[in-house]
Amino acid sequence: MKLLIKKLGVSVEHLKCLDKVFRLNDPEYKRINRILNSPPFEDVISEISREIYAGGKTAPQSRVKLNRQMILGDIVEYIFTGRAYYYAAKSEGSFNNFLKLILYTVNQLIIFDTITVDPAIRRQYIELLEKRIDKGILYEKSGDEDIAKYLKTSKVKIREATWTTEIDQFVDSILPKTLGCPKELLVFAELMRLKVGIIIPLLLIQRIFGDKNPIAPPDFLILKGNKEIYGIEVGYEKEGQSREFSIRTSIPAFAVDLKNNMHNRCPKCGRNILYCDPVIEAYSNGTLEKEVKKRKGKFYCKECPQFNNGQCKFSNYYGWVEGKAWHGGNLDSKKNLHYHADCVRNNYYTYNRIKVHIIDNKNGFFAQIPEIDGIDNLK
Repeated sequence: MKLLIKKLGVSVEHLKCLDKVFRLNDPEYKRINRILNSPPFEDVISEISREIYAGGKTAPQSRVKLNRQMILGDIVEYIFTGRAYYYAAKSEGSFNNFLKLILYTVNQLIIFDTITVDPAIRRQYIELLEKRIDKGILYEKSGDEDIAKYLKTSKVKIREATWTTEIDQFVDSILPKTLGCPKELLVFAELMRLKVGIIIPLLLIQRIFGDKNPIAPPDFLILKGNKEIYGIEVGYEKEGQSREFSIRTSIPAFAVDLKNNMHNRCPKCGRNILYCDPVIEAYSNGTLEKEVKKRKGKFYCKECPQFNNGQCKFSNYYGWVEGKAWHGGNLDSKKNLHYHADCVRNNYYTYNRIKVHIIDNKNGFFAQIPEIDGIDNLK
């Protein structure tokens, strides 16, 4: 990720050099620049600039829209849907590496959420933002600077009583939509892997202009060989948006989402469960389904050398656990939940008044695998 982000920065620097030289030397270029920086274009450019970087997150009905988390997510998705395609299309080996790159990037995006439960990393991140970005832009939303100041000294974690809605919005605004972006990238990868048709990603297109008012498109269009076209929306909460698109275009659209056993926050440590290297390798080379079938429906960890008696940081335990949660409360010991194996392998649960050690339940440990709910409609 570091090199990809660095190259994005180089592209911006290149455009800045081009702009600077022609502002200094070309009279017509300077004249156009004066027009764009004076009324009424001054306000137009200012408003559009908020769609490139906006300091904060506001509600959809707010007068000034600030959606920094969406912008950061779009930039990440641009790398994969806008440019990396050229590498992926080179050969089967390149395509497999492309899928692998997507899954590892999804892991990195999920790791970013760690700032909700790790005060030390959160403080370092906020301080670096303040060092690199002008505070007038970084804290464009009123009140955000005060929240940042509080978070730099506080040890508050998500789900604790002192974690407010305002804190939640601020933290969300400084991350690249860590819930939506991984989902969309995984659906993109799965659509390509399944070869369900010609895939047209529309993730970066927020509105489509037409004969009436602009309309929100689905995240993907699928063109089938029999001339059928489908719209795919990621997330079930946008069914109204999909319905409007279908009515306006006569293109059927439906929603897909991750299955419930994915991207869970471990109740013990508060961090999210990631994809392990063996799963990423099997997914990218096309053998995952065979491996899951061989392991009787799940990617069980007990046969994997990396499991190491539950010490693998990727292994997922699904079941009952007794003890304390990361936020200080008690774990729900009578509800099946997803945990990091390493977080609970020394814990226990009570069954028929008998204490059962977690590590003895070998069939309870398995790896998270990419599973998309609703995508069977396209097969």
